[in-house]
Amino acid sequence: MYAICFGFFLVLIDTTALNVAIAAMEREFGGAISGLQWVVNSYTMMFASLLLVFGAVGDRFGARRLYQIGLGIFTGMSLICAISPNVGFLICMRALQGVGAAIMLPASLSLLSHSFPNPKDRSRAVTFWASIVSLGFASGPALGGILTNFFGWRSIFWLNVPVGILALLMVRRFVTESRVSKPRHIDWAGQIFISLALLCLTYALIEAGQFGWTSPRILVSFGLSLLLTMLFVLIERFSSVPVLPPTLFLKPVFSVCVAIGMILNFGMYGILFVVSIYLQNTRHLNALWAGLMIVPLTGMPTVAARFVDRYYNQTTMKSRLIAGHVAAVIGGGLLILALFDSGFGAILLGLGVLGIGMGVIMPAMTSGVLTSAPTEISGLASGILNSSRQMGGTLGVALMGTFVQQHQAGGLLFSFILASSCFLFMIIVTTWFIRPPKSN
Repeated sequence: MYAICFGFFLVLIDTTALNVAIAAMEREFGGAISGLQWVVNSYTMMFASLLLVFGAVGDRFGARRLYQIGLGIFTGMSLICAISPNVGFLICMRALQGVGAAIMLPASLSLLSHSFPNPKDRSRAVTFWASIVSLGFASGPALGGILTNFFGWRSIFWLNVPVGILALLMVRRFVTESRVSKPRHIDWAGQIFISLALLCLTYALIEAGQFGWTSPRILVSFGLSLLLTMLFVLIERFSSVPVLPPTLFLKPVFSVCVAIGMILNFGMYGILFVVSIYLQNTRHLNALWAGLMIVPLTGMPTVAARFVDRYYNQTTMKSRLIAGHVAAVIGGGLLILALFDSGFGAILLGLGVLGIGMGVIMPAMTSGVLTSAPTEISGLASGILNSSRQMGGTLGVALMGTFVQQHQAGGLLFSFILASSCFLFMIIVTTWFIRPPKSN
């Protein structure tokens, strides 16, 4: 379990750490910040659009093999990123890093599913995995700031090389290959069309804030995404091995948990983005203090996940999901109140309660997906979950960021209300559709 989580922790650190290094890259390479943001966004686009593909590939050819390939690509691209001569080259290498990450993520969850066939043991393993996800999310910006400040932005990539090699050795030594009795065939046509559709949609969501929602390029991207999705649906009707198996989505637990994943990242990443802008532009904090203010949101998920696993591991998945969303609604409400308070207490409390909610939801949601999916397609199931989460995060940043840019304080208020309403809606959905609870 530790070997599986170690490599993916590296991916998470790199994903969040690089955000704080954009200014340093601007000083070295020149150019506008908007252009340099593609150093981050190229990674996100490839990551989100390829998760479904490699979830299915892992089920077909072995999760351990795919995990090692993905980790090897990620580590190798880190080395090349560290010596990049210009922004264009760095963006291309970051895109390839995203390919490696897209291979690793569904494979890591699939390996956990195969390594812990007992539902109770699997739930505990997933909780540990989720706490690693939260820890990587929490520590990335701080580590990135330290490395960039003392050693330069390239040190973020240099660090990945020895750590990635160590992770590869651990996987080879301690992780056994997953065995699938009846390997699932891959619908390559469906995989290609859904990946291209997600790629176009991701591009449109990322660039809409800069060019506007009615810009020709944005409308064309949305149109292409819609067209490709329609073609995908048509292909799926005649496929014997559909990319999105209808039998999975007929299971309420699976469908609800996938929806929760999208809403979770929509609220978490969207709020993280707009609160950071608010603290620096409206409350006039510098980047260091703004980052410290956000620690409750990024740090509490790890604490909450471990606390629930240790002291309340007998509670049902449904109870955890409802409790987590209740906390998220309360946290969102406190953030709304914070807009009418000149102090920082309500912001800190709101972010902390929201972070607790995230920490309670994440392991229960992931466990629900894995326990409701057959073992032989666990990689595909985790790919569906994490693809929905990536798209939710992208949509949250795009929508809330656009609201704040266009309406400032009013946009921030609307963003908090929107996120809280989404969390409240998922309480209703969870209560209605997941009954009676059958897994922990």
